[in-house]
Amino acid sequence: MAACGRRRTSAGSTATLTLFAQLETSDFEVVIERLRATDAIVRLYVPDSPVAEQAAKDAEVLRDVLADALASNHPDTIGSITDSQYRSVRTFLSNFESVYALNYDLLLYWATMKDEDDFDVPKGDGFRADPDDPDATWVTWDMAQSWSQEIHYIHGALHLFDAGSRLKKLTWVRTGIALVDQIRDQLAERSYPLVVTEGTSTDKKDKILHSAYLSKAFRSFSALGGNQDLFIYGHSLAESDEHILDAIVRGKIRRIFVSVYGDPDTAENKTLIERAFLLAERRANVVAETNRRTAKELYVAFYDAGSAEVWDLAPGTAP
Repeated sequence: MAACGRRRTSAGSTATLTLFAQLETSDFEVVIERLRATDAIVRLYVPDSPVAEQAAKDAEVLRDVLADALASNHPDTIGSITDSQYRSVRTFLSNFESVYALNYDLLLYWATMKDEDDFDVPKGDGFRADPDDPDATWVTWDMAQSWSQEIHYIHGALHLFDAGSRLKKLTWVRTGIALVDQIRDQLAERSYPLVVTEGTSTDKKDKILHSAYLSKAFRSFSALGGNQDLFIYGHSLAESDEHILDAIVRGKIRRIFVSVYGDPDTAENKTLIERAFLLAERRANVVAETNRRTAKELYVAFYDAGSAEVWDLAPGTAP
């Protein structure tokens, strides 16, 4: 989304082209709020300043860029996905007790909402009607009931909004209003999605640990083990998610199954396979160094991403 934002702002102020780099962030919220603060402070000392006016305009441009990016890349209603795709993804999800999502789009939300079939899929996400406003158009995360969660958005999601004392989840079923339109309204009110857009693993983990919801999801993932297997779909095991990989290495999961899309001999897939085996090597080192009786070696296997038919993909289409 940050790259999309930089392209769009070239039509406005060239200053916004370098703001993300200068602030060392890819978080839209940080940049937009800095621009709005600049507008307010400059106007205080220099009324009618063109600098303040430009900062205000750039903040609005970035807000629109973010909204446009969401609208163009994510389904906004339950009818935006075909019945065939629903059947495919729900068939896949029915194999698992819990889901830990690292991407923050709306596809998983819609897949769990569409329950007009016999598939038993994970759907409990810890959100309930707000006890202080039970008829609200949104629901809130109930920390007291989080132990029963089956779906965890470790890096947040586009329909989750931090409202200070509570975390809100936008809903379609309570409003009939497209989620993208609801997201636009939230952005207009200076409310931003709870998403981890930071570039490095260290920055991602820092944001996770500063959110009660995200840190709970991360702890839940880190605690997986025993006889549980971990199936990884559509992830490159890149260094930018080292916090996730380290949780696997230092955790108790005994077997992981990693999806490989297409020819295993491509450079990209060779790197993926090497990084997967490296996790097993790192686990072996942890076992040797700590001499923990509870530590077990990590078994790594691979499967064809296309064979999972998660989104009923056409031949040659990447997941």
